[in-house]
Amino acid sequence: MANVISASRRTDIPAFYSAWFVQRLKEGSVAVQQPYSGKFLRVSLKREDVSAIVFWSKNYAPLIEKLESIELTTKNLFFHFTITAAQELEPEVPEYRNAVRDYLYLARRYSPRQIVWRFDPICITDKLPFETYRERFVRCAELLKGHVTTCIISFAHPYKKVIANFKGTDHQLVELPMAQKRDHARSLADIARRYGIGLSACCNDYLTCDEIEKAACIDGARLSTLFNIPIDTRPASTRQECACTKSIDIGAYDTCTHGCLYCYANTNKNRAERALRLHNPAWNSLRMDVPENDVHKAQQILFGRKKDKTGDSDCI
Repeated sequence: MANVISASRRTDIPAFYSAWFVQRLKEGSVAVQQPYSGKFLRVSLKREDVSAIVFWSKNYAPLIEKLESIELTTKNLFFHFTITAAQELEPEVPEYRNAVRDYLYLARRYSPRQIVWRFDPICITDKLPFETYRERFVRCAELLKGHVTTCIISFAHPYKKVIANFKGTDHQLVELPMAQKRDHARSLADIARRYGIGLSACCNDYLTCDEIEKAACIDGARLSTLFNIPIDTRPASTRQECACTKSIDIGAYDTCTHGCLYCYANTNKNRAERALRLHNPAWNSLRMDVPENDVHKAQQILFGRKKDKTGDSDCI
């Protein structure tokens, strides 16, 4: 069975590496480094081996002009588009009106069912109370109305990386009581309903209720129905309370330069900026060009014919 390709939870491929991604599709494979073992795996991107591509981004503008090239591999494209209008915490993310313009283009080119609006994470600080997020949620929903079926929310988790990112800034993280977060989420659900939008919670099960479903960001059953093809629906969670099904993530940590303070995928901004500065779109991996002999066992591992002795499963 062909694979769902995730491009990518670990970095913003559409914003920064779209030329590289198109080149990988043309050549039919990509070398992916396992984040814990450090081993490189060869992932096939040939048409017969790709059932769907799931994109994640805060800025699709660089990818839009390349969609026809991508469709030569598959037209089964699904988009996660994060728009929070919280540029205080996302210094390099496009202004939200520009993001909305690109969202509407994708929704019209494909279908509102093929694109999800992510209003996450909601990151409360001493200068950004929930009331500000609620006002911005309404502003975005008004602009997106009629073109959104699903919105995914979550509250930021204070990972060590996130706490480190906030040091030296003029924002102080504020951790709200769980009951208060539930109330805030329900208030967003009430607003979403008025705009015909269903609300889901990602890895925040305590928010689920009659008005808010549990999100499966990569949902094999949904993709299978949407594209009318068989897709692997085995669970493959990437963190606690994750409901995603099996996919192969082709990204790499420490390569996104949006500079979001709540980011868990970057160790530090300087490392990410250096990775982007040194990046070559001709490389077979995001970080470097990997010799063939470093990845020759990948097909056996990725397609279940040989178990990876490291036990790493983050990208498979």
